[in-house]
Amino acid sequence: MMKNLRFMALFLALSILVSCGTGVPGGDNASDGGSAGGSLSSVNISKISSDDYNALSSEEKYRVANKLMATLFKGIAVKDFFNIQAGMDNLTLANGVDFIANIDTALTQVLVDKDIHLSRIDNKYEFDSAMRPQQYPMAMLFELPVSKDFFDYWMAYKLANTILFSPAVELDSVYYTDIQRVFYRLSSMVGEDRTIRDIVYEHMVSQENWRRFRSPEDNTREMVEIFLARFIDEEVPKAAAACKNWYLTDDSQDYQLMIDYDSNTEPQYVLDTVVISCYDFYRAVSEHADLIPRITSILVNTFFATYPDDKKAQMVSEIVGANPNTFRQLFSTIILSKEYLLNNERPKAYEETFFNLAGRIDWYAPRRFFQHLNRPSSYYSSIETLHEMKQASMTYKLGRPGAVPLDSLSFSYYHKSVRERSLIDRKTNPFSSSDGGWQADFIDVDLEGSEFIHYLFLSAISRRATGNELSTLNQIIESMGHGGDKMKQAMIVLDYCSRLAELYAFRAIT
Repeated sequence: MMKNLRFMALFLALSILVSCGTGVPGGDNASDGGSAGGSLSSVNISKISSDDYNALSSEEKYRVANKLMATLFKGIAVKDFFNIQAGMDNLTLANGVDFIANIDTALTQVLVDKDIHLSRIDNKYEFDSAMRPQQYPMAMLFELPVSKDFFDYWMAYKLANTILFSPAVELDSVYYTDIQRVFYRLSSMVGEDRTIRDIVYEHMVSQENWRRFRSPEDNTREMVEIFLARFIDEEVPKAAAACKNWYLTDDSQDYQLMIDYDSNTEPQYVLDTVVISCYDFYRAVSEHADLIPRITSILVNTFFATYPDDKKAQMVSEIVGANPNTFRQLFSTIILSKEYLLNNERPKAYEETFFNLAGRIDWYAPRRFFQHLNRPSSYYSSIETLHEMKQASMTYKLGRPGAVPLDSLSFSYYHKSVRERSLIDRKTNPFSSSDGGWQADFIDVDLEGSEFIHYLFLSAISRRATGNELSTLNQIIESMGHGGDKMKQAMIVLDYCSRLAELYAFRAIT
């Protein structure tokens, strides 16, 4: 009974403390002084320089570092970034070099022991045999170190979750093997620095694309609307005529893409040019002047979801003006820009929050984590799933929405997963691959009292505790008799941090 009363008192105290803090992600407080509310007069898409980075304070450098790392589904721990031996009031960088420049360089370096890492993933994790193509890429992004190979897979994963290339496994005509084909094709072609136009063309002529949009009318209309943002109804019959001999078989024949002999012979004027075959049509789409601006717009909308339309349009114009030819150029320009790293504010996707925390608090992924995280709603899962958060991976016909779903039900699953599977989940059995959670090394630091609380805050949300937070949490810790127990102190502080909106959103740095 006494234990329950203490828990209720803790919950009430934390709730009162949280109520004095920030609002929900994406709410009125999400744009405090930031670009999400449209307060900037212009945007700066130029690459962040060493001078820009070095002008920041030590803690601002840490926030920028983890903003980039979270975007890449990684995290950098406080004790790896700072020398903390002298205490939290005298933080100095563990490595004086430009962290952002180092990551930029690492993203171009081939992973020489890639096979070893992939073998470790197969040995460490369990996957469903049928759904492995959906579950494995996430484990791969979690485990692989920052490198060119990792960046290739990350770009492929981001693209496969957009309207552009989503495998759309939610459809009955799509199989999990289609996810693997789409993901492999994207990662391979991106890794070879094939042009954006080549990658789009190869995707459009694929069976996987036709399994998403099944008829000549539907497929040609969607290709023009998705890749060119072109909505001219009169063109659809002409494009469909060029593709009249392409069709998808029914379910009795496993939805195979077939090309018949009755090919079109009549010239069709579509997309401001003449096409005869379906191949001609797809080539016309991939070579159209609107392709690069449209794809850039979709990526800008993904990474700058809360920006006003005029600022997004300005960014698209500046990026396209640099004549990007590959997806590597597009992604690098966006995520290494001053606008993104210093000014951008938006809610984080699940991977950006959870994986970033994992890297900062020495979190160990249990053997079946990625298997259960990616289970569809029709399957049993022992944990909250991405489907329940409405952030399912490579699933939706039109891809993940640009803005993270923050309705009450979706966010409740999101928060529950971050809180219960990460922040207050401690690994207690170092020998069990099924026991996940943060490990003892995370709190094995020579810090006590308020300095330890600051360390936990910086680890979780990239800032120190405020005076009010510090005094209240110290009172709670003392009242519960945990003054000498770092593990229990950490559980209390991290439980509080799990309730803060800023944990689930990127914030402006300065």
